[in-house]
Amino acid sequence: MEPNPAPSPERPVYILSVRSLVEFVLQAGDLTAGGFQKRDRAQQGTLGHRRVQRSRPEGYQSEVEVAYRVEEADPPLEVRGRMDGVYADRQPVILEEIKTTTLSLELIHEDHNPLHWAQAQCYAFMYARQHQLGEVCIHLTYYHLDSRKEKSFERRFSREELETFFQSLILPYLDWFRKTAAWQLRRDRSIQTLDFPYSAYRPGQREMAVAVYKAVRDGGRVYVQAPTGVGKTIAALFPAVKALGQGLADKIFYLTAKTSGRLAAEKALDDLRRAGLEMRSVTLTAKEKICFCPPAVCDPEVCVFARDYFGKVKNALAEMDGVSAFTRPVIEDIARRHELCPFEFSLDLALWMDCILCDYNYAFDPRVYLHRFFDIVTEPYIFLVDEAHNLPDRARAMYSAELDKHTVLELQRALKAQLPGLAKKLGAVNTALLDMRKACQAAGQPALTADELPEPLLKAVRAFHQQAEDWLVMNQAAPFRQALLDFYFLCSNFLRTAEYFDTFYVSYAERQGQSGLKAKLFCLDPAPMLAAPLQRSRATVFFSATLLPMKYFTQLLTGDEDHPRRTFPSPFPTENVSLLIHSGISTKYAQRADSYAAVADAVEAVCRAQVGNYLVFFPSYAYLTAVHEQLKERLPEGQLLVQDRGMSEAARESFLERFSASNTETVIGLAVMGGVFGEGIDLVGDRLIGAVVVGVGVPQVCLENDLIKAYFDRQHGSGFAYAYQYPGFNRVLQATGRVIRTETDRGVMVLIDERFTHARYRQLFPAHWRDFHIVRDTQEIQEHLARFWAKD
Repeated sequence: MEPNPAPSPERPVYILSVRSLVEFVLQAGDLTAGGFQKRDRAQQGTLGHRRVQRSRPEGYQSEVEVAYRVEEADPPLEVRGRMDGVYADRQPVILEEIKTTTLSLELIHEDHNPLHWAQAQCYAFMYARQHQLGEVCIHLTYYHLDSRKEKSFERRFSREELETFFQSLILPYLDWFRKTAAWQLRRDRSIQTLDFPYSAYRPGQREMAVAVYKAVRDGGRVYVQAPTGVGKTIAALFPAVKALGQGLADKIFYLTAKTSGRLAAEKALDDLRRAGLEMRSVTLTAKEKICFCPPAVCDPEVCVFARDYFGKVKNALAEMDGVSAFTRPVIEDIARRHELCPFEFSLDLALWMDCILCDYNYAFDPRVYLHRFFDIVTEPYIFLVDEAHNLPDRARAMYSAELDKHTVLELQRALKAQLPGLAKKLGAVNTALLDMRKACQAAGQPALTADELPEPLLKAVRAFHQQAEDWLVMNQAAPFRQALLDFYFLCSNFLRTAEYFDTFYVSYAERQGQSGLKAKLFCLDPAPMLAAPLQRSRATVFFSATLLPMKYFTQLLTGDEDHPRRTFPSPFPTENVSLLIHSGISTKYAQRADSYAAVADAVEAVCRAQVGNYLVFFPSYAYLTAVHEQLKERLPEGQLLVQDRGMSEAARESFLERFSASNTETVIGLAVMGGVFGEGIDLVGDRLIGAVVVGVGVPQVCLENDLIKAYFDRQHGSGFAYAYQYPGFNRVLQATGRVIRTETDRGVMVLIDERFTHARYRQLFPAHWRDFHIVRDTQEIQEHLARFWAKD
């Protein structure tokens, strides 16, 4: 593990934990060779330690801190640790190292885990040196969590033996430490002389960079709304890098919702490197996507990339000297050559990186966040949250949990023959869900909601969860094992979420089909849950092209309106875009069926005004399909592309490839707002010359949106805006943002819905939408666009 610098007014002292030292030098063997472990293993381990410590006689000292300054290290390095227990009044002094386990004590022998002895010997060396002891006795105690029984082993060491052992660890570590320290010195020197990598700042770009730097310097948060063209990625990264070089931060976490965001950050870092920056970065890819041996179970019996992982990884890490940007292809190449799990290798690389590019969940999701960074001492990290408008919905999903009756019944059938006791426990879960379904039927409602937890269901889930653990911990092969493991983790998440349940949560039971039911613990307001993860950073920057209205996002992300907020205008000439609002059509749900022909007429008028590539965005697939049928009668079908549900990555790429700047005939892509083509795509220049947005983007009326509406009505009377209007308008902003991507782009944006003329929508318009024209029919569209394209 990378040493952590302790703050100092002069020269930093790097702090290294004993455990990190031991694992770095001595860890060997397979990846996840220990198999399944219980969900609350860490918590139970802590309780087990305390139980053992409380059982010791008077005079026993618990949690004794020790430290050793490595004199030959430059810069200064200090190894620190905390011993579980000391019998200081014994002769010789006895030091106790306690390890909790669920493995049968009969299977544990004296050399069960050499790392345990190594850790204890390091503590003993530091304690003996501090207290001038010539000899120390070590008790290595294993405590069985289930039976609460102990098994201890004893060894005696002279101070000379302990010192020899400690030096055998610290000397190889120092080689790595000196390389790391030399790299950081090179990095900081390069940062000190680093200039902005482009010839000039775009309008608003310098001001955004200053706002980001101040947030890092002051240790705060800032919200930045900056339209396409400001250059948000580099305006966020450049000041963060500068702060890193000044010792204000230890690492930068560039957090994104989509692959496109990570690619933009990789390019920005490459541009900085071409300008003279020396900085290491790693891009983390989801385990399911990067795994060489799917499904991603990391079983060394079947996966060569998990086998002897720790014995092979150091040779792979040595390649850091020749690489600065560990992108996915680079990681995969090195991992294949060294036969390493690419996902685990990327996590190990991250310990030594200056900038980590990853999904939101690695910082915020309680199930998968990076424990190796955030569980011990929080360093001064910088969080750069890209496309932050996506975080509220993502956070709601992270902090919610659900179970469904169909999955329970399927698993119960699979378990019944071989694990009847566990199947019976699962039957109790099914009964609790069935009772909830009956309650819905008795009330004549499709769903029932409550402000309290569903205790009968939770009781049944806990009982099943415990018994499932008892079987899973034996790591036995079975045809149903993976299905059981998957459902076990669903139950774990459900139980964990129940622990968070508060006034900003609601529970509900919703009928599904003829006999199904979904039970959910739903997070209405993510801000209280995001508070703890955000404390892991020194500074957090939320930025997006569509962070409007700002009050809405501050409420959902932090609940605090006191943080600085900056809004920047578009840097592009307003005359390069024609914004039309069609007020002659209503797309409200009740009138939707009457609008199909009129919408098709408007789309045809827009696309016939100028040959080129267009995207038309709809509020739903049903609406898209209905208008598509109309358009097939008006336009050559070969010109129409349609977004399908669940398009593969290859299909999406094929769709976008049709938007070529060299097309001699018009191409019209029909897509849904909020979908894969609604944001994160970059069709520059003539690859896209127009976007038509049908409707105000209001999400479908559903139970969860209505629950959000009711909650924010109670909070401040803005329920409809928070649940429907603001999220919908954000989709509109994202869709229209596909058109103008550079200062030379020209294009049209047409908003179809009379509601866009209403004051409550017009007040949401960004500054660069001030010059718009209202049209009432296709003739007026043709007239406006004829004048606009004539200026070309």
